[in-house]
Amino acid sequence: MTGTVIGYDPGGNGKHGVAHATIRNGSILNVSTRTCCFVEEVIECIFEDEAPLGIGIDTLTCWATGESGLRPADDWLRCSYESQRNSVVAPNSLYGSMSVNGMAFLVAARREFPEVFVTETHPKILYYALCREPYDYQGSNKTLMNTRLGRWLGVDVAPRNSHEWDAAISALAVVRGRDGSWSSDLHALPADHHGRLIRPCGDTAYMWPE
Repeated sequence: MTGTVIGYDPGGNGKHGVAHATIRNGSILNVSTRTCCFVEEVIECIFEDEAPLGIGIDTLTCWATGESGLRPADDWLRCSYESQRNSVVAPNSLYGSMSVNGMAFLVAARREFPEVFVTETHPKILYYALCREPYDYQGSNKTLMNTRLGRWLGVDVAPRNSHEWDAAISALAVVRGRDGSWSSDLHALPADHHGRLIRPCGDTAYMWPE
């Protein structure tokens, strides 16, 4: 596995976090982060390079047709991390900046790179899953969270804000999913009472640590 991995945290104007991770023989060599103004700027900075090895993105990469739009992955996260369940918002209640901009990027990315590996991410819950402490980048934990992120990535990384931090850990999910370290795919859970899963951009994963 050699090439580039992309992490993307969609937001509102001036709040789009992007991470580029350089991978060689399966190892992360370096990670750079930036903040973009609009999703079009994100698309332009990604598409100027060769096809990435994968994209990790904090958005709904598939939808469900049941109550509140909740998907099996959402229910699993709510049940598995009870103290953090309020961070897993019902899809029908999400802000447009995350769901619309994220899907706009994903549609464009899949048109440009039809076979690219895509994993959904949830940086706030993922942080809790990895260290059992609440996500608090805006509070007193910025330095600690940056240090931990660097340890998980295996390289120094210097995100300037929470959007870039979220993008960087989203890139980590791609690497760990592709190298098999994280083998749980939350989008493989049965739909049961959630209705059916709708996949507007084809198959996507939701790689999660064991």
